Amino acid sequence: MLERLAGNDALKRELGTALHSGRLPHAVLLVGEPGCGAGFAARCLAADYLYPAGGPHAEAVLKGEDTECLALRGEGASGQIPVKRVREAREAIQRSALSTDAAGRVLFIYGAQNLNGSSANAMLKIIEEPPEGVLFVLTATSAATVLPTIRSRCVSFAVAPVSPADCTRYCAAQGVDKKTAALYSELFDGHIGTVLAVARDEARAAQVEKALELARAAAARDSYTAAVLLAAYEKDKAAASALLTDFRAVAAAGLRSSPHAPVQGTQARQAVRLADAALQRLGAQVNPKVVLSVFAAKLRTL
Repeated sequence: MLERLAGNDALKRELGTALHSGRLPHAVLLVGEPGCGAGFAARCLAADYLYPAGGPHAEAVLKGEDTECLALRGEGASGQIPVKRVREAREAIQRSALSTDAAGRVLFIYGAQNLNGSSANAMLKIIEEPPEGVLFVLTATSAATVLPTIRSRCVSFAVAPVSPADCTRYCAAQGVDKKTAALYSELFDGHIGTVLAVARDEARAAQVEKALELARAAAARDSYTAAVLLAAYEKDKAAASALLTDFRAVAAAGLRSSPHAPVQGTQARQAVRLADAALQRLGAQVNPKVVLSVFAAKLRTL
């Protein structure tokens, strides 16, 4: 299934060789920016490990539906992985028998940077004394954000985004309108997961269109239009943060001279800085209305 991962030829070659030679580490950390496909790469690796011959079970792994796979991910407002879930996974692995259809078991830890001290310690007990046939596949946005005690027990691999052109072809093959795929692939710089998520979610697509509207207002230094648009987000910090994050992505596309970005060059650079500052202030619990008002006013200076 690794061949289904777009781009990343060196990664696929290295993992494929390790699988076929029986030298795959029992704990693998896949590192990649959000939306670049680290989670999909993890499932591809798991499918090839559990079901080398492919088939329906392997397809189920890609969909996150196979019974030989357990998954841990962040929960609640903190987004951390609770120690209770780690202990439950440990018990499930140790007490359950291996299926005759699979080569082993897989435990996914999506967002390993969200393991806190307690959950990391509980995870160490499993990784250091792994049950027979268990493969641990972790993902993280950055290796540096994973606790050293966990990181040091894994072999790390980088998952990179693909080129916008390759992203467009891949997403179009998944049923996304080609024009839409080209637009989002440029705006999100080849991050396939992000492009597919936006293309398949009307609300998310509408948010990106609002970000483009905001970028057009920024390009025209039209702080009034920007303020009117942003007024709808003054009472919803999460929505305001999401909009500014997409606005930043649009502005960053302008730094790459994407024809789809309304802001280009120096304007794009300043827009990225303004978005970063606003996002930081929102993260610091500053009143969203104040943050957005200041942001809109400063667009006149681009």
